Amino acid sequence: MPTSKNILTITCNNMCRLALYPLSLLYGMAIWVRNLFFDLGMLQTQHISGKSICVGNLNVGGTGKSPHVGYLIELLYPAVKVQVLSRGYGRKTKGFIALSKNSTAAQVGDEPQMLYNQYQEKAQFAVCEKRSIGIEHLRTEDPSSVLILDDAFQHRYVKAGLNIVLSVYDQPMHQDFLLPAGRLREPISGLKRADAIVITKCPKFETFDLNELKKQYQKWQIPVFFSRYTYHALQSKGRIIEQINEVFIVSGVALPKQLNDAFAPSTNIRHRTFRDHHTYTPMDMEEIHHFFDTFAIANTAIVTTAKDWVKIQPLLSAEDLQKYPWYLLTFELEWSDQTAFNQFISAYVVSN
Repeated sequence: MPTSKNILTITCNNMCRLALYPLSLLYGMAIWVRNLFFDLGMLQTQHISGKSICVGNLNVGGTGKSPHVGYLIELLYPAVKVQVLSRGYGRKTKGFIALSKNSTAAQVGDEPQMLYNQYQEKAQFAVCEKRSIGIEHLRTEDPSSVLILDDAFQHRYVKAGLNIVLSVYDQPMHQDFLLPAGRLREPISGLKRADAIVITKCPKFETFDLNELKKQYQKWQIPVFFSRYTYHALQSKGRIIEQINEVFIVSGVALPKQLNDAFAPSTNIRHRTFRDHHTYTPMDMEEIHHFFDTFAIANTAIVTTAKDWVKIQPLLSAEDLQKYPWYLLTFELEWSDQTAFNQFISAYVVSN
C-alpha cells in the first residue's frame, strides 16, 4: 500500500510534469520538423558502407547501451573484426581519438574507457563527436570490420545497417513524455527507423508476461527482445571484508537506485550519488572517505560500478586501498531468448 511519502512524491512529480508539458510540446515540434527534413531529404543522411550496428535509444541515458555493446563484441569476436565508435560523452577533448593503453577517461569518456579496458583485445575503439568523421577514419583503417555505433540513433546524419533501440523495463517508452517533462529525446514514432527493440533491466523473466509486453510494440512490426542483469560477486579492489553486511554505493549513473537489485533485501544500502558521467575529484574522494569513517558500521563495503571505477581508481593511493574496502560491482547480460537474439545479429552480419 502506498505510503503518504510515496503519494506526495508522485503528486509532486505529476505537477512538475504538467508544468513542463508546454515546453515538451515546443521541443516535440522542433524534433518533428528536424525528422521531417531528414525524411524528405532536405537534410542528408549518410548510409554507412559495409556492416554496421547502432545501439541506441529514444530517451536519455540509463538504458544499458554499453553492456549491450560489450555483448555484441563478445558475440562477434573472433569470427569478424569489430570497431566501436562512441561520442565520448563527458570527455575533456574534441575530435577523433583512437583509444590506446595510454588513454584516460578524461580524454575519451568514462564508458568508452570502460569498454576499452574490458575488450581491448577484441575490438578497436574510437571516439568522435562528429560520427561521420569518426566513421571515415575507422572505415579507412579497416572497411571490412563490423562497426558498432554506441548511442547514435538520434544522430540522423549517419545511418547504420542495423539499428537496435533499447528501452528500460520499468520506464517503458510508450508511457513516457518528451523532454523536459519526460525522458524521451524524440517521439516513439522514431521506432519506424529501428530494426529491433530490446527491453533492458528486466526483472526475472518468469515474473511477467513477455508476450503481453511485446504487444505494446507490435505496430512497428520488428522483433522485441528482453535482457536483464545478472550480478557477479563483488570484486575487491581495496581492503577485504570477510562478510559484508552493509554497502555504501558510490555512483555517477543515470539510474542509481537500480543498483540496489544487486543485493539481498536484508542488506543495508546507502548511496552517494553524483550526476551521470560525473568527473570525480580528490575532494570527492575525501568526502566519500570522511562519510565512510563517520557513518559506516562494521563490515561496510564501498561499492562502485565499472563505469565509475575508471575515474575513481586514479584518485586512490595505495594507502587508500589498504585502508578502505573498495569493491567493484559487475554483471553480465541474461536474455529471455539468447539464441533468437544471437541469430538475429548473425543473420545481419552474414547477409551483408
